[in-house]
Amino acid sequence: MNIKYTIALFLTVICTSAVPAQALSLPLSDSPDEEKHYYQVSHTIALSQLPELPNGCEAVAATMLLNWAGVDVSKEEIANGLPKGPLPSIQEDGSWEGANPQDVFVGDPFDVGYGIYHKPVAELLERYLPGRIIDLTGSPLDKLLDTVKSGRPVLVWATEHMDPPELKDEWVDPVGNLVDWYDPEHALLLTGWDDDNAYLNDPMTGGQEAYNLWSFKTVWEAMGSQAITVAN
Repeated sequence: MNIKYTIALFLTVICTSAVPAQALSLPLSDSPDEEKHYYQVSHTIALSQLPELPNGCEAVAATMLLNWAGVDVSKEEIANGLPKGPLPSIQEDGSWEGANPQDVFVGDPFDVGYGIYHKPVAELLERYLPGRIIDLTGSPLDKLLDTVKSGRPVLVWATEHMDPPELKDEWVDPVGNLVDWYDPEHALLLTGWDDDNAYLNDPMTGGQEAYNLWSFKTVWEAMGSQAITVAN
């Protein structure tokens, strides 16, 4: 997919509140030929997953989304609320069997674990914001950028540092479905973008990080184009 965005607006916002607000923008110059896009969602507070949740990036990214939407909830509460299943292990028949991240968190976000994907996370978020959770999984990147432009952050699945995902493990779930696990899987909160970069609140660093927009696109799509946001 080729994405073309005309360079148009710029904004720098310092976030200090958990009240939802629109993305704001200001022109860089008076000349149309010198204008640039820069959109940043207001009031998105970054949280760290460390040290409490060494494998809980999904819970922390989900917490940041809820906090932005005005929900007073902790990362530990969200991590405890996630459905969980067993780590893969060798069975008597020699098969490698474990839980499926499409359904539950594989392992323990507070300890040893793999992770969890969009569907069960969206279901948990729906308990806090009934009728307002929008699962954007499968949408093109344009949809995410437009969502941020409208003033709403997006929970996304990518990798740490936007490294290319690599197949780490394979196992079957209890009903026989094959599970492929790609590392270094990581969930973050997309809070802004410009012509060159995607700006994401990164649970691993506890701050907002700038990653090359096209590297983000490639990795996000490779990880299944998973994304969740909140309706206004």
